[in-house]
Amino acid sequence: MPRRLKRALPWILSLGILLFLLLTTDVAAIAAALESADWGRLVGFMALVTALSFLVDAATIVPLMRRFVLPLRYREVVAIKGVSYFLNVLNYSAAAAGMAWVIHKRHTRPGVPFMRVFSALVWFFFVDIIALGIMLVVGWLLARDTIVATPFYAQVPIVIAVVFAVVVGALVYWNGRFDFVAFGFFRKWRLFQVFGEARLRDYAPLVAMRIGFICVYVLMHWLLLPAFGVHIPFWMLLMYSPLITFVQVIPANVSGLGAVQGVMVGLFAAHVAPDAGDPKAVIIAYSTVIGPLMTVMRLVIGYCFVATIARDVLPNEADIDAVRQSEEGGAASEGSPTNAVGTNDT
Repeated sequence: MPRRLKRALPWILSLGILLFLLLTTDVAAIAAALESADWGRLVGFMALVTALSFLVDAATIVPLMRRFVLPLRYREVVAIKGVSYFLNVLNYSAAAAGMAWVIHKRHTRPGVPFMRVFSALVWFFFVDIIALGIMLVVGWLLARDTIVATPFYAQVPIVIAVVFAVVVGALVYWNGRFDFVAFGFFRKWRLFQVFGEARLRDYAPLVAMRIGFICVYVLMHWLLLPAFGVHIPFWMLLMYSPLITFVQVIPANVSGLGAVQGVMVGLFAAHVAPDAGDPKAVIIAYSTVIGPLMTVMRLVIGYCFVATIARDVLPNEADIDAVRQSEEGGAASEGSPTNAVGTNDT
């Protein structure tokens, strides 16, 4: 029962926040915002951004794998990343574990351990934190004079300070070999083996690539918000998007559901045009639609690669027949009267 409750907690938290937002907002205003939205623009640009983010994300994973795991081809990473979208519905960690398992299964002969791949993907998440932190600083410097009206204005410097405190502390720990009194035991965990192997020179190119990847989501909001009558300058979204992404990757909820809507209301509501409707209702409509819409499109992408991955990681009919014949042959050999008597006589 505790295990079931633990699995259900992210869903309970996400749905609870979402329910609170819906109960404290005029549902009729949300429906009106959905009805008046430019759905052609919404679906068209969402399909474009989803495909672009998928291809760019896979392109950044290739050098990661080649540096810390084994040389994978871009085509293979594309297929693995596509199938991982089925687990990405839950959260980033589940998708990363799924990718690690598939790479491990496809490359058992070279002897690629599951934990090795998973450690590389966990380290890549740390690279994402650095990239998000840099974007947050750039966005803050560009937009700090125009975001005073948002509820998160005073908290942004605090978020920046916390992010870079974690980043600098981690770099000092892993690259400077400073244990902070009693934390040296983390070096023995296989989950963090890539953290210990990564050098400072490994960070710069991968951080730059991940900034380019995250900019795809900045582009997404810049293209999709006008479908609901909301216009926010691109350079302001450079700060907003990292904040939203930080919330989305928190494993305490399901892909940021609920929490993302709340943050978007705080960030975007001040930019809703007066004639677009109730600001809170408009942003809830927007934030509630884009998540499921992108998820559906990602699942379609994943479905296109299921057969490719299944062919390599699942046993085919020939493999099953070979195992069956091997087992039958072994059973016949063990149960043979001639062999049993002959062995005893000898």
